[in-house]
Amino acid sequence: MTRLRPPFPSRAVAVAVSLAAAGLVRAETTFFQARIAPILDRHCVSCHGPEKQKAKLRLDSFDAVMRGAESGVMVKPGDPRGSELFRRITLPASDEEVMPTDGKPLLSRDEIRNIELWIAGGASSSKVVSDFPGAPPLRRFKAAEPAWAPDWRSRAAEIAALEERFHVRLVPRSQVPTDGLVLRTASSPGRCDDAVLAGLAPIASLIVEAELARTPITDVGVAALAGWENLRSMDLTRTSVTAAGLAALAGSKSLEVVNLTDTSVDDAGVAPLRALPALRRLWVHGTKVSPGASGGG
Repeated sequence: MTRLRPPFPSRAVAVAVSLAAAGLVRAETTFFQARIAPILDRHCVSCHGPEKQKAKLRLDSFDAVMRGAESGVMVKPGDPRGSELFRRITLPASDEEVMPTDGKPLLSRDEIRNIELWIAGGASSSKVVSDFPGAPPLRRFKAAEPAWAPDWRSRAAEIAALEERFHVRLVPRSQVPTDGLVLRTASSPGRCDDAVLAGLAPIASLIVEAELARTPITDVGVAALAGWENLRSMDLTRTSVTAAGLAALAGSKSLEVVNLTDTSVDDAGVAPLRALPALRRLWVHGTKVSPGASGGG
């Protein structure tokens, strides 16, 4: 006699169903979460995240990546070569449009390959790691990279008080507390003058980037910046700094990026900067510097 199928699932199936219903069976991590998000967080979010959005671009979530920048979409699903994000991360280090910018470490070959495969596979938010069998594993990021500045967290109250007093913003460069602070003045550049830079002296060792474009600072302010021992990047675009003021920076050991766009500096002004041991980028567009005299940018 033919045995009838039992009306209820087997015990093994029933247990599996119960676990799934209880949320105890983990779904496989998506490829975006496991591979793409960590790459963007490491290389891109400091300039394109909650605190800062260059070109109105955020890269700290899937939706933000797919939304794109003020200039348009950054990712075209299925088309890596036609995607602006992929183009930017594969440019030569010397190209002005390369991402990341300002001398920050570029993506590794394996990181680029993961992004290429993700875009080619449809730039999906739901495909899982096993859907990309050819994707190279990511190396574990080094946890103990050299500190850029002292840990700022114990001085958070002092930092907040200075922000309130001088009407500037002092924001962490990244989620790593020893990556230092960024001085931001873009929302009200007219409020940041020489006196403000002098007033920030107590926390100068914590500041690694100074965004001073269009501020009324003078050579006096540049002299103050010369004492900020961990300063790596300064933007002096459209300020009144002169060659005489820049001479104060000659002893800097950490300065990597200087933007002098649309200032009155000349060959004599950039001469001491060329000898800086850490300098990587020097922007001199709209200045009196003759071609080749900047040594870069």
